[in-house]
Amino acid sequence: MFSTIKGKILFAVILVMVISTLVNIFSTHRDVGNAMLTAQQDSALNILHSLDLIIEADYRNLLKEKRALTLLKRSQLKNTAEVIASVFEGFAAKGESQETNGLKNALSWIETAPFDNVKHYIIDAQSNIIASSNAQVTALSLKSLMDVKHRNLSQVMQFDHLTPRGDFAAFNFDQSQENASVLAYFKPFTPWSLTIGVSVDISRLQALAEKQKEQIILSLTDYTQSLKIADSGFVYIFDESGAALIPQLASASQAMGTRVNRITGNMINDDIRQNASAEFSHFHYLPDMPDKNAKKMIAYCYYFKPFKWYISVIIPLQEIKLPAQRLVIRQSLIIVMMFMAGLVAIILVVSRIATPLQRLSSYAREIPKLNFTTPMEKATPVDDLAENHKDEVGDLAASFILMRHELSRNIQDLINITSGRQRIESELGIAREIQLGMVPKTFPGLLEFDHIDLYATLQPAKEIGGDLYDFFRLDDDHVVFTLGDVSHKGVPAALFMVVIRTLIRVFSGKDVSPARMMTSINNVLSSDNPRSMFVTLIIGILNIQTGRIVYANGGHNPPIIINHDGARFIEEKKETLVGAMPGMIYSHSTLTLNNGQGFMLYTDGVNEAMNTDGEQFSNQRMIDEVSKDRDLPSEKIVHNLLDRIREHADSAPQSDDIAILIIKFRK
Repeated sequence: MFSTIKGKILFAVILVMVISTLVNIFSTHRDVGNAMLTAQQDSALNILHSLDLIIEADYRNLLKEKRALTLLKRSQLKNTAEVIASVFEGFAAKGESQETNGLKNALSWIETAPFDNVKHYIIDAQSNIIASSNAQVTALSLKSLMDVKHRNLSQVMQFDHLTPRGDFAAFNFDQSQENASVLAYFKPFTPWSLTIGVSVDISRLQALAEKQKEQIILSLTDYTQSLKIADSGFVYIFDESGAALIPQLASASQAMGTRVNRITGNMINDDIRQNASAEFSHFHYLPDMPDKNAKKMIAYCYYFKPFKWYISVIIPLQEIKLPAQRLVIRQSLIIVMMFMAGLVAIILVVSRIATPLQRLSSYAREIPKLNFTTPMEKATPVDDLAENHKDEVGDLAASFILMRHELSRNIQDLINITSGRQRIESELGIAREIQLGMVPKTFPGLLEFDHIDLYATLQPAKEIGGDLYDFFRLDDDHVVFTLGDVSHKGVPAALFMVVIRTLIRVFSGKDVSPARMMTSINNVLSSDNPRSMFVTLIIGILNIQTGRIVYANGGHNPPIIINHDGARFIEEKKETLVGAMPGMIYSHSTLTLNNGQGFMLYTDGVNEAMNTDGEQFSNQRMIDEVSKDRDLPSEKIVHNLLDRIREHADSAPQSDDIAILIIKFRK
């Protein structure tokens, strides 16, 4: 299905669109869900803030009223204590001592004094109650009491601990009654070291506060019932004992205090206690209900410390996600519709692009089958594409047309070039045969002397080269031999080599001395040499009867003498290259070969042969290899040396022409 260009493009586009759609739906679901959760969380926190503000305001009003009533009671107690103290001071001012009638008269007076709801207590320095309007109060009972500030009451009222201003204390005489609270004032009476204590019942204040708290709960209930928290969210408030204050609806608060959170395994109330703090926080819970349709809830919590109330806004988590899911479904439907519309448009566009591409593809498969060896027609099957499409498709069709014509033209040119090259290679092959045919190859039958062992070889680096060797009989007793290396390679060097060979044979009949022959050849070559070509050349004459060699060296490598103990270079003066400058005079050298000795000439293609690492065969290795084969015939020495050169070069191509000539004398 997707093997064609059209199918591949459609597959790629559909894949991209599907991935984009899925990513869009996923990101929308995630972002909208997070936005809804954040919005609902902000709403719940706003409700908690509003509840906190309402309760805080009601608490302040309650506190204000309670404080006003408390201050009134404190003022009443202080005035009563001042009255008692002033009367006691009157008795003390008469000069009556405590031990006699003064204290007794004062206590008698206080027993009959009308103080309405105020109780009085006269306490000596040892914290003993010597007079009291409350028969139930004893020194022992006071010592066991603690005030609301967690102070021992006997220490608060002790004469030695009181300041002249006195001190207030709130406590509960009857621990069995929760609201039996008392407010007391203790004032020191210095003349007799007594403590004057007065108290008043403030239980009505507590009852009033509780009644106002109930009113606060009623107003909060009305407020929370008017709130719309999702579909079934509600406000849940319970006190320190776990008693539910809000809501009063049985459907919402039923057994909230006894439900277990399946997520944590704790009671839901305990999780609220753990998560509620001075800051607003939230947690998830799943109520442990008999039916399996229990909804996962999220609870936003807050703790109101003055009333010790735990306040929560509880919302089913699904109700938070439901609007996001509905929105995602609507957006997904819109995206799918857009996807289908885009898919139809893409199919139309791809069809318009792919159809001409398919024609171009078919035409491209036909191109290799065309015959390009003959000129081709100018018309092609895709000409109309280039004319009808003024876009990239038209450009591609024009490129195909141009490619076809250029390919035809290039192949025609290649055929012509190949034909010419084959002709040149054929001619070079013939030239190689001619060049190699010009050097002698018969050893030593041409000489007709068995005691002269002469062997030579020529191996051009290219089809034809510039190295040369030659030998021929001068007379019955003498043989002329030569070996040279022309400065250039290829056809020019080969032609130059033919000229040199011809000149050697010409001047050998006139100038018998090798030095005079080389001088004459140098003058001829240098006089008409537009390409400034030259040759390194050795010309020698061997007396085949005596073994005496006379030779001239025109800038060539030094010859090698092969002895019974090895081979070595012959040290000599190296003279000027042949053909480089006119008027040069050359000299000659002589040596006599004894029985078994040899005379070797070579070109630099031997000692400078390179391997793949660029290392040369070297002069020393050439001497070593010849020395190892010194007792072998000339032909064997040459072939062994060539084998060693090939081993050294390995896969590296031959870098230069190779020419070797060896003469061994045996008498």
